[in-house]
Parts: sequence; C-alpha cells; structure tokens
Amino acid sequence: MDEVIPAHTAARPHACLAVALVGFMGAGKTTVGQQLAARLGWGFADLDQLIEAREQRTIEQIFRETGEAEFRRMERLAVREAIDSLEHGSLVLALGGGAFIEPGVQQCLREAQIPAVFLDAPLAELFRRCEQPGVERPLRRDQEQFRKLYERRRPEYLKATVCIETAGKKIADVAQEIISGLNLVPVSGACD
Repeated sequence: MDEVIPAHTAARPHACLAVALVGFMGAGKTTVGQQLAARLGWGFADLDQLIEAREQRTIEQIFRETGEAEFRRMERLAVREAIDSLEHGSLVLALGGGAFIEPGVQQCLREAQIPAVFLDAPLAELFRRCEQPGVERPLRRDQEQFRKLYERRRPEYLKATVCIETAGKKIADVAQEIISGLNLVPVSGACD
C-alpha cells in the first residue's frame, strides 16, 4: 500500500511546529523520525532517550525499579517538556510504543495541535525488527504476548492524523509520505 490514509477527517494543520511519530515497537519511529527531521530542517527527539537522559537510567531499569505506571507518568511529563521546548524550533518527536495509548499524551498533542503519524507494519515484521542485539524492550517477550499487546494498542494508534504502512518501503519514502500527507515543506537541498 503506497498511499497515505487519513485516520480521520479532522482538518490538517496549516503550519506545523512539530510532528509526533507513533506506533508499536519496531515500527521505525526513530529511524524515520531522524530522516524526516533532516528533510524538514527540524530538530529530532526520541521520547525514550529524553526520559533516559533525565532519569539517568535505561527504560528497562525504570520499568524494573518503578513499574510501568510510573514510566507512563514520566512519558507524559517528557511529552509536555518537548512541547514546551517548541519555542526554540520545530521538532519531530518519536514517541515510545505505549505513549500514544495514554489519553494524557493524546490530549497534550491535540492541545498543542501536533499531528500524530501512525507508522505500521505487519506483526511478524515488527517482531523481527525488535530482535536487535543489545536492545532491551521490556514489553517484548514472546510472539503471542507481542501480538496481544499490538492488537490492544492498534485502535489507539488509528486515532493518529495520518496512518502509513512501512513494510517493504525505504526510510526516505516513508519520510516523503509523511511530508506529503501533512503538507509539510522540506528545506531546499535536503538529502534523500
């Protein structure tokens, strides 16, 4: 599927200051986000990395030491801080796989008029992409648990402004679909 599918009929933003990339683990939010930011001449931030820097612990340690509920509170705080930083320039923000599921995070993005882009792929591909050596994903255990979590979260992801299927596509092509789908203007001379 090569077309951008609007998730709902809400009016598209005219002048975006930020874009939030949402989706399940392995969807490519960070990789696509970095490419998108480079094309737009915007800053890039990965929500998990912001949290790790502030907490001086890995996501795995935070989950283990304080639990998922406390981690979700940290995510909401980090989203708010990222939104507050927009006065310093435009931003592509890659959210963690569970962040957009939280109503508070969705509300922050809506209030700031930041469109969310859902990056999706077939479940088997997402699971395979998560098999990176040295990368710990606290909520990736086995394929059945992975499938159930994906199915539980997907209806929330579908509330995004734009939904893009990433399977079999080059990162640059996905970034271009986002630019086209949101009517964004890349900086001239941006690399492909």
